[in-house]
Amino acid sequence: MLGFTGYFMQKIRKILNLIWNEFVYGGHLLSLGAVSIAYTAAVLLNIKATWDGLLVIYLGPQSIYLYNRYKEFNMDALTNPERTRHIEKYVKMIPLIITFFVLIFIGTLLYFNKIPALLFSLFLLFLGFSYSIFFKSFTKKIVGFKNVFVSLCWALIVVFLAVYYSYPFSLALLFIFIFIFLRLIVNTNFFDLKDIESDKKGGLLTPAIIFKSEKLLNILSFITILAALIIVSGFYLKLLPVISLFLLFTVPYSFYYLIKSQDKRTNASFLYNVVVDGEYILWLLFILIGKFLLL
Repeated sequence: MLGFTGYFMQKIRKILNLIWNEFVYGGHLLSLGAVSIAYTAAVLLNIKATWDGLLVIYLGPQSIYLYNRYKEFNMDALTNPERTRHIEKYVKMIPLIITFFVLIFIGTLLYFNKIPALLFSLFLLFLGFSYSIFFKSFTKKIVGFKNVFVSLCWALIVVFLAVYYSYPFSLALLFIFIFIFLRLIVNTNFFDLKDIESDKKGGLLTPAIIFKSEKLLNILSFITILAALIIVSGFYLKLLPVISLFLLFTVPYSFYYLIKSQDKRTNASFLYNVVVDGEYILWLLFILIGKFLLL
């Protein structure tokens, strides 16, 4: 009986481990992060987000990141061996999976008759898919191009939100756009610290390669504070509600992982793939805590 119980528990742990690896290494944590960013922006802008819009926002980044990991599978083995081992299980099926996601993506937009949003989202998909094929080469000539490009695409989530729900463009939306952009600048540059060797082999010019680690971390600390000041300014100008100030928790959170990256005892895979990528899900949690406390 004990032998059966032990065998059963071992199988359960194996299944849970597989689900966890897929959630983290399969890009779902990041894609849910995009949904969290969108929902957070919707709360701050008083937009009533619906499941269909959030589904589209999830499927877009998920399709793009799957494609990126498919195209850079071999190179990924140098800096992301755990992710590579997991994706290897279904790498040949990725084109089919992406096709399925994109069909649902387009079908949802057509079903709800969101034609302007469809056109804008197809443009975003084009940018995302084109990065691995075309735009990435720009980083060989322009320092930090990759970081700006990726951060800009993520910040455009809030623009998609406005287009999808016919929300007028405003200063409030601009402030949130800048905040997202700056937060992603921190994220993408921080991630490049672990990709220095592979980026060097690829001939890329990232700030992580140009600057020393300590100097880059200082720059990212400054950008973290700058992003926080954007939120404070938006509140001071009465463009953003008081609950937006709960996004200031991103400051200590960022400082935590910036400091932990310097500790050699830190589990780098967990730090980058869970702590850093998981930040965006926490945005919504911060806002919801703020709403609860301010009731």
